[in-house]
Amino acid sequence: MKIMTYTGPRRLVVSEIEAPPIEEDEVRVQTLFSAISHGTEMSVYRGHAPFFRRKLDGSVRLFRPAAENEKWTYPIRSCDPGVWYMGYANVGRVIEVGSAVRTVQVGDIVYAHAPHQSQIVRKETDLVKLPDGIEPEHAVFFTNLMTTFNGILDADIKLGHTIVVYGLGVLGQLLVQLARLSGAFRVFGVEILDKRAKIALANGADAVFNPTLCEDVAYEIRRLTNGRGADVTIEASGNDKALHEAIRIAAPDTSVITLGWHQGPCNNLDLSEEFHHNRIIIRSSQAASVNPCLRHMWDPERKKQTVLELLSRLSLGNLITHRIPYDQVAKAYEMIDQNPSEVIQVVLTY
Repeated sequence: MKIMTYTGPRRLVVSEIEAPPIEEDEVRVQTLFSAISHGTEMSVYRGHAPFFRRKLDGSVRLFRPAAENEKWTYPIRSCDPGVWYMGYANVGRVIEVGSAVRTVQVGDIVYAHAPHQSQIVRKETDLVKLPDGIEPEHAVFFTNLMTTFNGILDADIKLGHTIVVYGLGVLGQLLVQLARLSGAFRVFGVEILDKRAKIALANGADAVFNPTLCEDVAYEIRRLTNGRGADVTIEASGNDKALHEAIRIAAPDTSVITLGWHQGPCNNLDLSEEFHHNRIIIRSSQAASVNPCLRHMWDPERKKQTVLELLSRLSLGNLITHRIPYDQVAKAYEMIDQNPSEVIQVVLTY
């Protein structure tokens, strides 16, 4: 089977290894599609992820300086144990099942939080069987929808709210549609790239503001909301300047939800002005956990089933801007790294 290896920052190769045998409770899947993450994956590809320098102490949920034997080091192979950051949106067809497997069978189409490689082996409990009616290629958005669904739960959108989504990459595009489904009367986007703005408008945004062309987006939002500002602002770019502007856009005594993974210091973030004087709450949101106030309602199974339904209800096809054969995966990463303005979602085909 084919795997990929990071040999160093911004260096990637594809190689072939012997496929491992499966255990009685495992399933072998032939990959059909996988999607590249522009945030987490690219931070590792570039060598910027904090885990190259620091260690997350799970017992106290704090980062500390990593000992030499704790630091991530190259080379890193997609098939190495514990590697979760070389792809986590894998859709494929079951080609072999262990003797104890009961929930899937050969021929089923499944989703797995698994890396970019031509075959994967997973416990049956780690697979999500796709129901009829879901386009397999669209299922690569499963993890991104799990992330953005958490963002919507954290945003606590109410009927009639005005929502602003700052950054219209994959997460932002999904958030625009989910905010509308959640009852928002007006959904505005902020984005400098015309291609992304047009797609968001086609998928339900009321307007998209380009901060390089608009004198002050925060004032424009105030003008459209009778001086109030956004009821909820969601920052989905991972850019510290965008986070600062999202705080300015937010109405007093409201929240800014941050879904982008901010890499490194936030030198453009000024907390002395609107953040302090308007009593803004900044809440980090990501895929790993649900708002504690809502966990009694949203157990993992219910959340999974909801996201599966969303895969057939949302407009997803126009978010895929590039389809690239797996053998050219290095080219795909280079394109995302060097020309992000050309890309929304890259899907690898096998």
